[in-house]
Amino acid sequence: MEYYLDEYNQMSKTRMSLVMFQFAIEHISRISRVLKQDSGHALLVGIGGSGRQSATKLATLMAGYDLFQIEITKNYTAVEWREDLKRMLRKAGTEGKPIVFLFSDNQIKNESFVEDINMILNTGDVPNIYASDEKAEIIEKMQAVAKQEGKKLEATPLMMYNFFIEKVKQNLHVVLAMSPIGDAFRNRLRMFPSLINCCTINWFQAWPEDALEMVANKFLEDVDMTAELRGHCVTMCKLFHESVRQQSEKYLEILNRHNYVTPTSYLELILTFKDLLKLKRDEIMSMKTRYVVGLEKLDFAASQVSVMQVELTDLQPELVKTSKETEKLMVQIEQDTVEVEAKKEVVAADEAVANKAAAAAKAIKDECEGELAEAIPALEAALSALDTLKPSDISTVKAMKNPPSGVKLVMESICVMKSIKAERKPDPGGSGKMIEDFWGPSQKLLSDFQFLNSLKAYDKDNILPAVMKIIRSKYTCNPDFDPNLIKNASTACEGLCRWVRAMDIYDRVAKVVGPKKEKLAAAEAELSIQMEKLNEKRAQLKEVGWVVRRIAGVRQRCCYQRDTTTLLGMYLCLLPLCPTWELSPLTSDRSALVSGTLAVKNTSPAQTSSP
Repeated sequence: MEYYLDEYNQMSKTRMSLVMFQFAIEHISRISRVLKQDSGHALLVGIGGSGRQSATKLATLMAGYDLFQIEITKNYTAVEWREDLKRMLRKAGTEGKPIVFLFSDNQIKNESFVEDINMILNTGDVPNIYASDEKAEIIEKMQAVAKQEGKKLEATPLMMYNFFIEKVKQNLHVVLAMSPIGDAFRNRLRMFPSLINCCTINWFQAWPEDALEMVANKFLEDVDMTAELRGHCVTMCKLFHESVRQQSEKYLEILNRHNYVTPTSYLELILTFKDLLKLKRDEIMSMKTRYVVGLEKLDFAASQVSVMQVELTDLQPELVKTSKETEKLMVQIEQDTVEVEAKKEVVAADEAVANKAAAAAKAIKDECEGELAEAIPALEAALSALDTLKPSDISTVKAMKNPPSGVKLVMESICVMKSIKAERKPDPGGSGKMIEDFWGPSQKLLSDFQFLNSLKAYDKDNILPAVMKIIRSKYTCNPDFDPNLIKNASTACEGLCRWVRAMDIYDRVAKVVGPKKEKLAAAEAELSIQMEKLNEKRAQLKEVGWVVRRIAGVRQRCCYQRDTTTLLGMYLCLLPLCPTWELSPLTSDRSALVSGTLAVKNTSPAQTSSP
């Protein structure tokens, strides 16, 4: 049996871990005897987990037959069931291969499945299972089989189909695994009598004690324990299983209700015991490890105490000296701390003055920048307008023989800004008086190739007051001196007009901002002096801060030394009163712990475990 079991495990994808006790061997032998009979079918009756399917699989391998089982899925219907039956019947009939059909009651999704099995057991066929083309294919194959076997049969479809059914009966063996629990089993036997008439019934009863013992020994053989302890564990498992079975019988007698104790329950009991045993062993080993580490710490602490006793005795003369030095150093530290705090107050006062001066200078600077913000955009717009002018635009203005009044007005303002004097000519109106004419000088000015560059580089910060007086009294106040109006006469003169107006705005703002700039320069100079002083004081403060931190560190160290000296002095005063001082409680407890640990170390894992 062990040989066939090993062979099955090597061939099958799913291994079977079976224990070959006498009870299992008897059932396998019965199934094997049935399978060897012609038209031998078996009905295996037993509760789940009793080994019905495992025994059938092993008996099938021993007989050299093929095992056929259906695979139940969620969408498995009567259509798939009929296809599986046809495939199985053709394999047994046309191919002539011995097949064992293993079918259990938990695979019955429809009672029609049992009806078809009933027909197979009774007649070897299922009515109307094959289509006409499938039946013709079977008849054709059976003719070839008959010739091959030398059968002298009529080649009629009926004879060939009967020959097919005969081969099916010869090669197909149905093994049904049914559970007696509930009314379903009784009803099926009553509705389908072929399940009894055509099958050999084999009852799987409860495992005997020798089977329980062999199974427990098999599953506990990989556990590290002594043979005596393993025997006790096996006895315990048997006792638990049998006691529950007996109590279930009493339960049935008293309350007429079933509680089934299956072999699967027994296997789960053993596996649960193994898991619990491993868990408890791990807990004990963890506690043992912590116990040993604690003893090592106690040894280390005892050795350190001995060393400290010697060191404290040697340090006693130095303690008095260190205490006096510490007191002197603490007095010096207090004096240095007072000086440092005084310097910090002086530096803080100087920093407040410098911050006030910086705030005043920033206020003046912001005011100047705010007022200049009015003139700067106009000036930038005028310079942008000059950038748009081309030499051809200037040439066009210069070539005018009789320029419009707006052009003359703009060029007059340019000449005034450039401090160019007008020509005196007779009045064209016939008054006989001499008038000032700026057109001639304007043409000469426009003839200069650097005309536009001279306007861009104009010294706007040093315009003569007399020039700005003329500009404001004669031109900027004139309604005709408007860039939008001048644009109609000349595009070039529009940009020149904007430039003159921008110079007027900038000069007006510069006259107001100028004194403030002087005031700002003075404030910034004062601020620079204050910042130099402040930086010197800050450098001193940084040095003082370093001294403060150093003093704090020294103070902390001195306090620690003073406290340590006090404690050591108290200890050394008490030490002469106890010349034979030892950690007697610690020593006695440690000795007991060490002896207990040695006992634990010398104990094997099997001895430390108990069921």
